Amino acid sequence: MNFKELMETRYTTKHYDATRKVDDQTLRAILEAVRLTPTSVNSQPYHFYVLTGEAKQKLRDGIKDFNQKRYDAASHAIVISCKTKIDEEHLKAVLEAEIKDGRLPNEDLVAAQDKSRHFFSNLHIENGDFEAWTCKQAYIAFATLVYAAHDVGVDSTALEGIDYDKVNEIMGFKDKGEACALVVSLGYRAQDDSNTLDKRPKSRLSVEQLVSFID
Repeated sequence: MNFKELMETRYTTKHYDATRKVDDQTLRAILEAVRLTPTSVNSQPYHFYVLTGEAKQKLRDGIKDFNQKRYDAASHAIVISCKTKIDEEHLKAVLEAEIKDGRLPNEDLVAAQDKSRHFFSNLHIENGDFEAWTCKQAYIAFATLVYAAHDVGVDSTALEGIDYDKVNEIMGFKDKGEACALVVSLGYRAQDDSNTLDKRPKSRLSVEQLVSFID
């Protein structure tokens, strides 16, 4: 399946089959794709919390009632958090990974990359939109997540109908310097899912409506 076909056939699942679970190997394949998500200055200013069992049940208190049924039936819940402040330990880990992977082969490039990442982080702090900036990166990762899941036959739902303060409290994000961007459920659609494309065809504005070509 090519990327256009992924875009054409992936949809938001409304009803899950609670008897089917995503196996570890499939989940790992999805997360490996998510790991490769592009971010501004390779900052990767997010974290993914994969919840099952008691941890997933505990987070249920932060899910709005109209989302709880699909949340309960889904195999996994993934909480995507974004950084709310500069985390020097995180930035150091990113830099060390780049050095290890051969991305920065000399000290001048190491220093330049570190300076650039701090510049952009500080720029958004000064602009007062640091969390908004990091959460934009989290949403790029969200897109990777749902299409990577679809590529291996796993269904997904973006859960923004949540109590963000409650989720942040349950996850202990304030003390971690993080905030919830959104929750994503993963699993397998129920046979009677109401949102399948044969029942509700995909609808988007045309290219002509969405795109302006300016010379």
